[in-house]
Amino acid sequence: MWSERYRPRSIEAMVGNEEARLRFVEWYRRWKVGSRAALLIGPPGTGKTTLVHLFAAKNGINLVELNASDARTREALERRMGEVMNSTSLYGERSLIFLDEVDGLAGRTDYGALEFIKEAVKTTHNPIVMAANDPDSEKVRKLSDVSLVLPFKPPPPREVEMYLRMVAEKETIEVEEEKLKEIVVAANGDMRYAINAMQSRSSVTQKDVELTAAQAINSFLEAPGLDSAYRALRNYPGQPREKVRDLFSSVLRSRLASERMRAAIEVLSRADVLMGRIMRGQDWRLLRYLDTLLATELREVLAGGGVQFSQDGVPWNLQIRIWNDSKKVKEFSEAYARRMHTSRRGAAVEDLPYLFVMCGSKKFRSELLKSMSLEEPFEKFLSKEAQAARAG
Repeated sequence: MWSERYRPRSIEAMVGNEEARLRFVEWYRRWKVGSRAALLIGPPGTGKTTLVHLFAAKNGINLVELNASDARTREALERRMGEVMNSTSLYGERSLIFLDEVDGLAGRTDYGALEFIKEAVKTTHNPIVMAANDPDSEKVRKLSDVSLVLPFKPPPPREVEMYLRMVAEKETIEVEEEKLKEIVVAANGDMRYAINAMQSRSSVTQKDVELTAAQAINSFLEAPGLDSAYRALRNYPGQPREKVRDLFSSVLRSRLASERMRAAIEVLSRADVLMGRIMRGQDWRLLRYLDTLLATELREVLAGGGVQFSQDGVPWNLQIRIWNDSKKVKEFSEAYARRMHTSRRGAAVEDLPYLFVMCGSKKFRSELLKSMSLEEPFEKFLSKEAQAARAG
């Protein structure tokens, strides 16, 4: 994606928020045990995560990154942060702990996570930096008590436009002045969205055709270019999660070679993770990235053809059986949910039926178990489930 290709490679190359960037660098240099954390607050696409990554890379700092919305409980945070909080390298060098999306600790579901973070800030031997999108979040306000707050603002339209012109020149494309200005206005300072929108070249087009789900998916799969692929996705008549599910079902029911299927499923898995974050945090602004991800990355994987719309690829009786709380299914669901950053219920209902079908391949089973660090008993379990799925 162009947004990755043109992500700044140095802090100096970043656009906007000069004061916040300077204060962050100064905070790190002055940090000592007992100092405040740094809390970067601002809309998506304003450079919060990029700043942390570039600063760590430039200074050779070990960066320990954790998405707070994926580890909502005190126990989960202690498990993933506990050791690194009080450890240094053999040469006494510090790590930098980065907690992204701390405003994802929503409602009463944090189960002590917020208090753990506040306690950790006071005792850690390694500095903690956090990032959040919503300055009005109750969690963010509470974390501000133990943090140096660094506001990140969207860059002004003029700077966004100048950066897009630079990208267009390097990509040797021509963008109509009216289209360019529409993208700048629609981005509202979100540089990542602006670049992806220009890549798709039609991201601000309104829906103008009513299609069925099958027509929309097939139009996407047969699209000759990015514009038509993006337009087909926008014209999908159902909910975003249904769109991802239909694409997933269509890919699994196809006769793609294993490498292409794996690549397609990897893109769809990231799309599903994005949907999970949107649903958990109710951050509907992130929906803008879903179609861009699918139109650019999934379309590239599927460009050789071989996939058509296919729905209900897994028999309903199999889905009902998966729903049962058998011990092995629960254990596997939990392990899979942790690996894919989704809920156990979502894994059991939406993903496992398809995984069990694919586990008919011994090679796939082996690679899946290896990626999830599971042992021999699960190989027999998956083999049995695959046979039952094929029979169903």
